[in-house]
Amino acid sequence: MIEFTHPFFLWLAIGVLPVLIWGLSRSLAGMTRLQKQVCVAVRFLLLSLLILALAGLNVRWRSDELAVVYVLDQSASLSPEAKNQGKTFIEKSLAHQHSGDTAAVVGFAKKAELWLPSTENLRSLPAPGQDAQGITAPRPAAKSDQPMDPPPTQPPIRSIPVEKKQDSATDIGGALKFSSALFPEGKAQRLVLLTDGNDTEARAGQVAQELALRGIEVFTVPLRNARQPEVLVERVDAPRRLKAGEPFDLKARIESNTATSVTLKLYENKFLLTQKELALKPGTNELTLPNLRPAERQFLTYELEIIPLPEADTVLENNRAETTASLRGQPQVLLVDTDETKLRPMAEALRKEKINIETRGPLGAPNTLEDLQQYDLLVLSDVSALALNREQMELYRRWVQDFGGGFLMLGGENSYGVGGYFRTPIEQLLPVRMEHEDRRDIPSLALLVVLDRSGSMSAITQGQTKISLANQGAVMAFKVLQPKDFFGVLAVDVRSHVVAPLQQHLAKGPVEQKILSVTAGGGGIYIYTSLAECFQLLRDTPAKIKHVILFSDAADAEEKAAGEMSDGTRTGGSALDLASAMFSAKITTSVVGLGVETDKDTAFLRQLAERGNGRFYLTSDATTLPQIFSTETMKVAQSSLIEEPFQAVPAAKSPLVAGVDWAQAPLLLGYNATKPKPTADVLLATERGEPLLASWRYGLGQAAAFTSDAKSRWASEWLEWPGYGQFWTQVVRGLMRKSDQASFAVQTQETQDQLTLHIDAVKPDGRFRNRLPMELSALGPDGAQRMFTPSQVAPGQYSVTLDLAPEGTTLFALSSPDLPDGGTVFGHTRGYPREFLSNTLNEPLLRLMAQIGHGEFDPVPESVFRRDHGGRNAVGPVAKQRQGMRNLSDAFLMGALALFPLDVWLRRRTWTSDSTHPEA
Repeated sequence: MIEFTHPFFLWLAIGVLPVLIWGLSRSLAGMTRLQKQVCVAVRFLLLSLLILALAGLNVRWRSDELAVVYVLDQSASLSPEAKNQGKTFIEKSLAHQHSGDTAAVVGFAKKAELWLPSTENLRSLPAPGQDAQGITAPRPAAKSDQPMDPPPTQPPIRSIPVEKKQDSATDIGGALKFSSALFPEGKAQRLVLLTDGNDTEARAGQVAQELALRGIEVFTVPLRNARQPEVLVERVDAPRRLKAGEPFDLKARIESNTATSVTLKLYENKFLLTQKELALKPGTNELTLPNLRPAERQFLTYELEIIPLPEADTVLENNRAETTASLRGQPQVLLVDTDETKLRPMAEALRKEKINIETRGPLGAPNTLEDLQQYDLLVLSDVSALALNREQMELYRRWVQDFGGGFLMLGGENSYGVGGYFRTPIEQLLPVRMEHEDRRDIPSLALLVVLDRSGSMSAITQGQTKISLANQGAVMAFKVLQPKDFFGVLAVDVRSHVVAPLQQHLAKGPVEQKILSVTAGGGGIYIYTSLAECFQLLRDTPAKIKHVILFSDAADAEEKAAGEMSDGTRTGGSALDLASAMFSAKITTSVVGLGVETDKDTAFLRQLAERGNGRFYLTSDATTLPQIFSTETMKVAQSSLIEEPFQAVPAAKSPLVAGVDWAQAPLLLGYNATKPKPTADVLLATERGEPLLASWRYGLGQAAAFTSDAKSRWASEWLEWPGYGQFWTQVVRGLMRKSDQASFAVQTQETQDQLTLHIDAVKPDGRFRNRLPMELSALGPDGAQRMFTPSQVAPGQYSVTLDLAPEGTTLFALSSPDLPDGGTVFGHTRGYPREFLSNTLNEPLLRLMAQIGHGEFDPVPESVFRRDHGGRNAVGPVAKQRQGMRNLSDAFLMGALALFPLDVWLRRRTWTSDSTHPEA
C-alpha cells in the first residue's frame, strides 16, 4: 500500500513526456534516433523520480521490529538491592537488542521520568552502541538471534529522586500511561514493568487493560526485597465523638513478620499519656487500650508509637500512626493579651460561669488550625498586629469563616488601627473598619517617608523585592491620611530623589503609582543627606504635627555624619545631632530597620529614633513593612485612639447586651475609633455614636469588636461593677462556636488514597432532611483548602469522595446554608504514606497484569527482544507484527542524482550505429 505526503506534485507528471519530446525536437545537437529515444527515456525517468520525491511517496509493509520501554520502579518501598536488580535486568536484556529495535527506560515513583533516551520520543533513540543516561546500548545482535559479547562495563542507571517523604508513592498506572505515549509507529510495542507491585494509586490493572486494547504487550519483572524483619503500626482508631469525663477504648492494629517485643507509647495532643512493653506475635496483632479519659480539649489527636528492637525492624517511617477525635464539654475560650495578667478579672468572671479559660501572651497565639480547634472563642486583647504574622491572621479569618469559630477583638493602644490591623485579614474578619475619616479634633499632619533604594533593596522576599514591599508600606501610610494632611516620599541612595512632593494630595491614585514604581539603585542610603532634606522640607510646612518615617537597611546605613567618607573622616555634624535639632523644631523621626539586632547599623538606627523622639521598628521579614508603616502612621496621626470618659449607650437589642442595667454602668475612659461596616450590628455605641460593641456573622462563625478594653486602663471603673461579669459572659456565650453535630452524623471510609464521607441528615424528630444543600470545606495538612458539594444518595443520606494527602491531618467543616446553626467540624489523620505499609512482593497483581497484557511474568533478560516470546512464564500470544511506513523520497532523490550524469553523458556521446538516419 502506498501513500503520498504531498500528492498535488503528481500533477506535474502530466506534462513531463510532452515537454521532453518537444524539447528534444527543438535541440540543435546531432543525435541519432536511438540516441534521442534513450535520452528521452532517461530524462523522463529522472524527472519522474524528482516528482515522486517531491510528492513524498510512502510505502507500508509488515515489520517485526520491536520498540521496548522499560518502566523501572524507584519508590521508597524498594530496597537499594531490589532497585539494583531492575538495573541489572535492563542492562543484560539490552545486550540482546536486534538491529532496527528501539528501547527506552522510564523511572518512576509518584511521577514518571524519561531516562533513556534524553529526548522525548523513541524516534530519536541513539543508534546501537551509543551511550545515553548511564546505560550502554548494545551492538545489534546477529540475525541468528545469537547475542553478541556482553557490553562493556557501564555506569549504573541513575536513581529518580524522591523529594519529600510525603511524596513517596508508587503510581504504576501513571507510569504505564506516560510510557505508552513514547512508542513510535510501525513497530511491535512491548512494556517491561520492573516493580514490587505495591501500587499506592490502585489503577495498574485498569491501565494494563487499556494498553492491551492498543496492542501493547506488558511484561512484568518482580523486584524482590530481601526478607528483613519489619514491625509497623497499620492503624489506630478512637471514637470520633468523645464526652467529657467518660472513658473510651482506643484500638490499634500492629503488623510484625517476626516474634518480638516493642515499647508502646501513646500521646494525646503531643503529650505522653501512657507507655508499656508489648510482646508481638508474627502476623496481625490487635491491641486495645481501655478506659482512657479524654483531656478537657475540644480537638484531640492520639498518636501511637512503637519502638522495636533495632534488629527487629527495618523501616522507621511506619512505626507510628495517628487518629483524631473531638470533645463536647464545657466551652473553651482563649484570651491573648500583651500582659495576660491584666485580663485576670475577665477570666475569673467567665470561670465563675463554668467557661474554661486559658490565657496566653502574644508569643502563644495559635499558629495552627489544630491548636485553634481546641477553642470555641479566640479573644485578642490589646495585641499588636506586628506580634502576629499574616499567615496567623489569615488562619483566624478562615477558622471563623469555614470552621465556625468565634472571634472577639478588644481595644487598647496596640489594637485596631494603631495596632497595625489596617487592611489585614483581621480587619476583613471584623464588623468595623480601622480607618477613621473624621478627625475633627486632631490637627493636620505632615508626613515625609524616606525610602532606602540602595542596591540591597533589590533582594527577593517571597516573590517580591524588598523595595517593592517598602513601596507598599509607603502607600499604606498614605491611605491612612486625610486630604488635609501633607504627604511626601523621598527615595534615597547617595542622594535624595523626590518621588512625591510634600503637599496636600487630592488625587491619591497617581501618587500611589509613582511610589509603587520606585526601584532599587546603587550604593547605600545616605542618612545625613536624607535628614537634611527632610528638615528643609518640613520646617516651613503649615501642619501642627510633623513627622519623618525613615526606612533603612540595618546593615547598610551610610553617611552617619555630613560628608562622611569611607575612611571615617567627616566634614560636618552627625545625623544624630541633626535628628535632635529636628525634634527641637517639633519634627519627630521614627526609624524602620530591615535586618536583625546584630547588624552593624542597628544600634545607630535605634539611637537615631531616640534622638528624634520617635519609635524604632526592627524586622527581618520584609513582608511586614506595610503593617509597620500603617501602624506608625496611625500612631502619629492619633486618628483612632480616643482617650476621654464616655458612657456606653445601647444601640440595638441583642442577647449579648440584654438584661444589663446600662443606666448604672460606670464610665469607660477610652476607645479605638472605628467605622461600622454596612451589614454589622452595632449593639453598643459611644456618646459620639461610634461603635463600642459591634458583631456580625462571618461565614459559619461570628466575630465582634469591642473598641474599649476589659482591664484596668480604660475599664478600670467597670471592674467593680456588678454588670461586668454578666456582660462579658453573655458576649462570650453569644460569640463562641455553637455545639456541632446538631444536624449531621458523619462516617468515614478510607480506600487507598481516597476518603468517602457518608453523611446522615435528620431532623430532631427523626425525619430525614432531603434535598439539603451542603458545603464541605477540607483543609489539608499543607494548608490548601478545597470545597466539595456532597450529593444525596438515599433518603436523608449524602456522600462525597475526595483525595487524601499521603499523611497528616485533614480538617473538615460540613455545613448547610439552610441550617445556619447546624453543621459539624471533624478531622481525619493519616500517620504515614501507604508506601510504607508493605515491602513485600505483590505477585498476584504482577501476574494479573502480564496476563491482561498478553506478556510474560518474571521473564529472563534474553526474552525481552524475542519475537517468539513463548517462554516459561508466557501468558499470552507473541508480539504481533505491525504495519510499518517508510518514506522513499530520499531514495528517489538519490536515484535522480545518479541519473543526471548518465543523462549528460548520453547527450554528449556520438552514436554511429544509426547512420542512415542522421540528425539534422
